[in-house]
Amino acid sequence: MQVILTHVRRKLFGVLLCSLSVACVQDSGPMTKGGDTSAPTDALRQRVVYGVDDRKDYYAHSDATLKKFTRESTVALVDVADLDTSNPSSIGFFSQTLQEAQGLCSDQRFLNDPTAAFCSGTLIDNDLVLTAGHCVKGPLSCASTRFVFKYYRTGATTLEPVTSEDVFRCSRVVVRNASTVGGRQLDYAIVQLDRPVSALRAVPAPVRMDSVALSTTTQLAVIGSGSGIPFKIDSGGKVLASRASTLDFFFGDTDTFGGNSGSGVYAKIDGSYLLAGILVRGNKDYVKRVGPAGECYAVNVVTSIGSCTDANCNAESINYVRPAIDAYCAVATNTRLCPAQGPATPVTFDFATSGTNNATRNTVAQNVSLSAGETLYVGTAMVMYATARGDTYLHLDRYETSTNTYTGVASNDDAYDSLSHIRYTAKVAGTYRIRVGCARDSACAGRVSYFIR
Repeated sequence: MQVILTHVRRKLFGVLLCSLSVACVQDSGPMTKGGDTSAPTDALRQRVVYGVDDRKDYYAHSDATLKKFTRESTVALVDVADLDTSNPSSIGFFSQTLQEAQGLCSDQRFLNDPTAAFCSGTLIDNDLVLTAGHCVKGPLSCASTRFVFKYYRTGATTLEPVTSEDVFRCSRVVVRNASTVGGRQLDYAIVQLDRPVSALRAVPAPVRMDSVALSTTTQLAVIGSGSGIPFKIDSGGKVLASRASTLDFFFGDTDTFGGNSGSGVYAKIDGSYLLAGILVRGNKDYVKRVGPAGECYAVNVVTSIGSCTDANCNAESINYVRPAIDAYCAVATNTRLCPAQGPATPVTFDFATSGTNNATRNTVAQNVSLSAGETLYVGTAMVMYATARGDTYLHLDRYETSTNTYTGVASNDDAYDSLSHIRYTAKVAGTYRIRVGCARDSACAGRVSYFIR
């Protein structure tokens, strides 16, 4: 996996990309993403083509179902600075072409496509978008990101017109994880939009709710904005390794690129496509080509993947959808996604402290009892009623009766920008202690909220 670390802002002196044609795109600097600082690109994960490049534009694909998902359920995550909203009836994009952004050789595909998106996402309810956790990190990136429908080509040189009704703000990040929890490598976020999407304009994708691994060789299709370009459909992939023991992610040979992060991955099961995964990471996108005319870059084509195991596979990593849905249903009520249960009622306690040295002293604490197998959700964010100001730090300790001491079992600093969240499943029953403090020796205050499932 490669991670782009460039933090240079795009120069917005480029000519506005016309909604109906990409011929007017001019050089406008390096491709960027919306984020917690001024549009960094650190979360763009690199990807690659496996064998034949199966990517197709919306207008060129033959599958009516996948075209419907592209048209009605897929969003591009675009930094607000890269949108021209001066005419609500015709939203424009400030963007380089793909060739300019990546320095591509002249024989590569999609050279004149714009590169406005930094991640992709999928509508899973009327006002909810599923994406990768590294795409939207917290309230700052939430505020700077727009979720744009209809970012696809209707012809070789035309884009579907986008109006203000197709552009949505992030109201809040309901749940997010971009970490390893209990041996599971998770990378997801569910974002609530600023308003419901009209059923006449968009329809949520059907979600695979099963808590079982996909079978190897299951056919896959992915829809998203690889390298930031208008939505492409790749329906030529398959599951290579399913990681049935952890059910955190699976490996697939989808032809995907940086900007596909957060893309919906659909599994074809009994003849129907269901949203089964979220694109999160993979191999290097482009490789340097040196010739008499100088240097340029070409798509990295992997001709042989080799053997794949749950532990190691030279392919794309795709998070299962179910962990994100489970996290959401623990904190929210939703008849479409969580028909079996509603959210638990949280318990809260207030705190105000300073000089805690990462919550190792001067902390505010509260004990809870957990049975083996119960899960504690606790945070200064991402739990109902939780709120805080400052940079918070959480610790969770287990009481050891044999020694009359506490042992740390979990901690978190910046799960949600500068705020904290822990999800912990108890292996043994007992008394546990929640401790809240501040990062380093700063001051912080607010309300901790927690519940047990």
